[in-house]
Amino acid sequence: MTGLFDDARIRVLTSPISDAFVALLSERETSAISGVVERRRREFATGRVLARNGLERFFGITGFDLLNAPDRAPVWPHGISGSIAHSHTRAWVALVDSAYGTVGIDGEDRVELGRNLWHLTLRDEEVAYLETLDDSSRGRRALAIFSAKEALYKAQYPRSHSFMDYKSLRVEFADAGLLRGTFQQAVGPFPNRFVVNGRWLNGDSLVTAIWIPAR
Repeated sequence: MTGLFDDARIRVLTSPISDAFVALLSERETSAISGVVERRRREFATGRVLARNGLERFFGITGFDLLNAPDRAPVWPHGISGSIAHSHTRAWVALVDSAYGTVGIDGEDRVELGRNLWHLTLRDEEVAYLETLDDSSRGRRALAIFSAKEALYKAQYPRSHSFMDYKSLRVEFADAGLLRGTFQQAVGPFPNRFVVNGRWLNGDSLVTAIWIPAR
């Protein structure tokens, strides 16, 4: 999958959600989702198998059980930064050597972010921006802001191990699918006003991606 990251060292894989991936999970991965509903099993399995394929194809890492830490974040192999996202219909995985930075990816198959959710996820400045758009595009762009915040959370967490809420980040858009996120408060090692860059693709699914280079 191309078009999400400017750096070719970041590998992105995607696949439709499929029952077939459930049988490909390892014994430990299968145990980790015992008791969950079938839909969630399919989503988990698709993301995990996609990640395993990427680890083997691009980094030569085989037979790795991708499990969750107690905080529910995936535990990647040493030296790898990764991010998994899924909607009800498709999964995405981004992988990079952690010496180069950390990544976050998010995908949405909703048409828009309902206005009843804006007050929970958007800052006043972001709502003011949306009000300048045509009615037909506001909900979709609101979803892009929400998705970018999800991706940013995943990119920052391996370095901060800190929770950040949706309003701790301001998202702005530029041309050609570029976006910028600015921290509105200090989070872990990231100071207030720290800026991250990313992209978004607006197709059948809306996908956002953030990369925070190593320093």
